Amino acid sequence: MNISNLKRLLMGCLASICVMLTACTSEQEPGQQAEAGSIRLGLTTSTAFTKAVTESDYGDVNKYTVQILNDKGTAAVEDFIYSEAPERITLNNGSYTLKAFYGEEKDASRDGFYVKGEQTFTVNGEELQVEVACKPTCGKVVVHFADEMATYFSNYSVIYETEALKATGSTAIWQKDDTDPWYLKVNEKGESVTATISFTRLSDGKSASVEKTYTLAPGKSWTLNIAPQDNNGSLGITVTIDESTDDEEIDIEVPSEWI
Repeated sequence: MNISNLKRLLMGCLASICVMLTACTSEQEPGQQAEAGSIRLGLTTSTAFTKAVTESDYGDVNKYTVQILNDKGTAAVEDFIYSEAPERITLNNGSYTLKAFYGEEKDASRDGFYVKGEQTFTVNGEELQVEVACKPTCGKVVVHFADEMATYFSNYSVIYETEALKATGSTAIWQKDDTDPWYLKVNEKGESVTATISFTRLSDGKSASVEKTYTLAPGKSWTLNIAPQDNNGSLGITVTIDESTDDEEIDIEVPSEWI
């Protein structure tokens, strides 16, 4: 994925829902406050997360589920697919939550992700516009192994750990021949994700591993570029970390038993 697509991803796979609330006053007598308001829905989305999933699904607003929840946020007073949204919805005065979502949430997945957004609003007989921004509940991780890795190592992989995966005793493993990104569920404010890079040397079968951590937030991406490195006859690896528009090259310390 090129950096322009990544930056669009880092903008959060945003979906916007515009709701226009207009007071029903045509049948209202002078001085009498409206007891209900009508809302009009408009939904737009911009997603460029990855070509590994069907981008058109996430960009098609007609596939999104829209819910209007009660004042406690526990029950839907309206629930429909956006393609079937009525032109106008009448709601009694009061507080509501507008929710839109698409996809399925998993602790780790390679075939999709979950996008959601919520915003509270109040109907009081006045004209009101409410907007909600939707974004993924996951971050994306990618590994690029250099072609030369197969020349020096018989096996190599990256094991990811997140809070959600640890809670179930699971991990997400990037094997040496994998190509599709992992989508990892992370906390809304971001969390520290651990990547354990393991490799087995082809010459003598010795194995070792090193760890890297990164604070991954929803809608963000973390890419590891891993290549072999010859340290005066002691074979190790070097890792380039892509986490923004700038690349940061970090030499991984070679395990002591390899020197």
